[in-house]
Amino acid sequence: MTRPAPPVHALPPGEGFLDAAAGLLLRDAAADLPDLSRRLVLVSSLPLAAELRAALARAAGRPLLLPQFDTLRRWANGAPLADVPSPLPDSERRVLLHSALAARGWFDETALWGIADELATLSDELSAAAVALPDDEAALRAQLEHAYALRASAPLAFEARVVHEMWRALAASGRPDAPSVYRLRLARLAETASRPLFLLLDGLADERLAPAELAFVERYAARQPVTVCAPSPRAAAATPIAVALAAAWPETVDAGTPPLLERARLLARELPVSPLAGRLSLLAAGGREQEAEAAAAQVFAWLGEGLRRIALVAEDRLTARRLRALLERYGVLAADETGWKLSTTRAAATVDALLETAASGAYHLDLLDLCKSPHLFADVPAPARAAAVLSLERAIRAAGARAGIAAFRDALAAPRGGEAQDDKVRACAGGLLDRLEVALRILGGKPVPLPRWLDRLARALQAVGAEDSLAADAAGGELLELLAQRQAELAGSDAAFPFSAWRDWLDRELEVGAFRDRSIDSPVVMLPRHDARLRRFEAALVIGADAGQLAAVAGGAFFNQAVRRDLGLPTREDAERALRRDLELLLATVPRVVVTWRREEDGEAKLLAPEFDLLATLHRLAWGDDLLRPPLPFPASPPPVDAVPAPPRRAAPSVPAALAPVRVPVSGLASLVACPYQFFARHVLRLNELDEVAEAMEKRDYGELVHRSLERFHAAHPSLAALDDAAALAALGETVERVFAAAEADNWLALGWRLRWQRRMPAYIAWQRQREAAGWRWQAAEASAARTLPLAGGATVELHGRIDRVDAGPDGEALLDYKTKKASELRKTIADDLQLPAYALLREGAVEAAYVALDDERVESVRCADDLAAAAAAQGARFVAAMDALRAGVPLPAHGVDRVCAWCEARGLCRRDHVVD
Repeated sequence: MTRPAPPVHALPPGEGFLDAAAGLLLRDAAADLPDLSRRLVLVSSLPLAAELRAALARAAGRPLLLPQFDTLRRWANGAPLADVPSPLPDSERRVLLHSALAARGWFDETALWGIADELATLSDELSAAAVALPDDEAALRAQLEHAYALRASAPLAFEARVVHEMWRALAASGRPDAPSVYRLRLARLAETASRPLFLLLDGLADERLAPAELAFVERYAARQPVTVCAPSPRAAAATPIAVALAAAWPETVDAGTPPLLERARLLARELPVSPLAGRLSLLAAGGREQEAEAAAAQVFAWLGEGLRRIALVAEDRLTARRLRALLERYGVLAADETGWKLSTTRAAATVDALLETAASGAYHLDLLDLCKSPHLFADVPAPARAAAVLSLERAIRAAGARAGIAAFRDALAAPRGGEAQDDKVRACAGGLLDRLEVALRILGGKPVPLPRWLDRLARALQAVGAEDSLAADAAGGELLELLAQRQAELAGSDAAFPFSAWRDWLDRELEVGAFRDRSIDSPVVMLPRHDARLRRFEAALVIGADAGQLAAVAGGAFFNQAVRRDLGLPTREDAERALRRDLELLLATVPRVVVTWRREEDGEAKLLAPEFDLLATLHRLAWGDDLLRPPLPFPASPPPVDAVPAPPRRAAPSVPAALAPVRVPVSGLASLVACPYQFFARHVLRLNELDEVAEAMEKRDYGELVHRSLERFHAAHPSLAALDDAAALAALGETVERVFAAAEADNWLALGWRLRWQRRMPAYIAWQRQREAAGWRWQAAEASAARTLPLAGGATVELHGRIDRVDAGPDGEALLDYKTKKASELRKTIADDLQLPAYALLREGAVEAAYVALDDERVESVRCADDLAAAAAAQGARFVAAMDALRAGVPLPAHGVDRVCAWCEARGLCRRDHVVD
């Protein structure tokens, strides 16, 4: 006997929807109570299944043998059906499309994976809608011309050709796609229906079910009892919320639809009191941080009121992540149902760093970033690994090695002056380099199929000791599982890909893959909008509801909306309808909804999403309230005082006498005067910034080469008396060329710097002759000097430095420091200079200390003080007093001026920009 199509029980959406649905299920199964185990209950999502299960237990009021709960797609795809073929894996299908596109040469190689994705999505939509493309390209072109209302269009002919040929390429594989297999499985399951079915939808049946799913329900109902339960705006037409939402968002807008003002007047007459007052609030924020703080304050307020079911609907994932961090700071964890893209996890970052190192030829920054991954070299004890990586980094930076394992190995072996090197640490660092070299060699080679590339990646991860560490990590385990699954799916694929195409494919896989931390159980749940449908929350926060984030998305690169409508594919209108259904159900089901958005970003205004903007305007016209509310202060309801970190204050540490430095360079004296905290970071904590590997020649590098050329020139020619100007220039020029040669071979920009210095050489020779005429003779270059100074309590401290040049004169020594600057610049700061008086303190008997300005048309000296001995003594007394105070425990505050802080590596450490004075 054929049964009639099952009726749809339309229930009003609201807080009692699930209880009503549970009551309906119990009524249908009254004869079987309390054993419902042979019944099948299919819902739209597994979290909704859990809530329906709880509602069923409440409604029964006694123990039950529960029915099987599942989603329709999960149940259908998991049912054992021997006669249904397995679908063509999506990964293999995309490889087929990529190969077919590459063979035709229509598009740039770098765009092929993206276009393959678009075509695969279009194929899924066509299969889900049971759309059969015409048998030939001309027929498809005619169909598109009709929909586009065009004739003889070359772009249209090309679009038809692309779609049709790729469709035929997929058909030639001889295996059905996933939507086709899903349709086939539904048909088989309907034919073999053996138990009653209860289907709970989260929207209208014709909107939430695909054609194949609707046919399944009808065919299943011909063999077994079927109950379909769904929320319906029509069933809720009498509820005040539904009336208000219908006025704001009419189902259709045409010439007969009253304007918004008229709809507002009619609504105010029908409902004197707003059903949305106290139920919906709109919060505008000035920026992302302000929006996250406003959202966190609202969550704290709700938790303070005792609410224990709070939904965070993440429209803007960046703001949602910031909100999550703010909540965690105060001990509030959020169960995240949206998950994270695998590409954003630390495990994926490790894989990406390995591939980037291989792609860049072991560029130094990529290799160092890779070495610092916590997953790398997990089989080496952590302290030894950290010491080896630090030693490797210091060697690379000191040597200026930019790329290449061989260059890094040479840098590691090179002695570094003034730095003790532990042979065990250096050997361990060399071992790490050897393992990296093996991994990079594995990832090289000719193009191979994707499974071979995945095998290479697995072996490379093994070589660097990362595989076990990744497997032990929650996100890393999922990443390895995804790669193993793709390798199994593509086992029969023989299309070869170069490294760049394989990496692009892998990046897309990690971008699509998701990681969900299932270890958190919290009253605060972060979830996508569509998963909030019908779920019982006490409050909901919609984050990032601006017009750009909260927007309907439909369609792809192929076919415009008219063509999609003609083919029966989802259109933008369908997506807009689904968006409004989501919001209707959220507002009808959740008693308190707060919506946040940013008014502006990067100086540009951002608009509220049209749906909420219409609702706010209607509400203002009808009841004189636009629903806009000011954000709560942050934090609105703070946790206990002992759990709240104190506001950061300006750093001012004290140093125990035992940790006070006993040897300080002249630059340390300058640092102590400029900012005591900077001195603390550099010379007490020894957090000196590591050398940078020069990418292009900078003025600092130019200055070093100028210093070196003058040092070598004067070492060979202490006096110019025996040389005429031409010979002196030739000798200096030859020295300069030799000194700059290595830099020019490495970086052609060095040629420009050399020419700049060579233009200044005649002026320098003239200045040197003036010095010699005044009785000065070059004596030494790069002269080290030190002096031990007594401190209180019998302690001492050594001040040391290196002087660019020392000249001997009739009355004593001159201490000179070369500067590739103009004399006018030096004169502006010479009155406050510390360096030259400090040098005079170290080199007693000096009668002159000056900077030599080399970057002018005329080279000249800028002397530091008329009474050099008094200036040196003053700096010595100042240094001793400061060191005595430091040893006595006087705080070292961070009080640097902007000019000092602009280039200070400790700026983030001292929190200067984030303090409460």
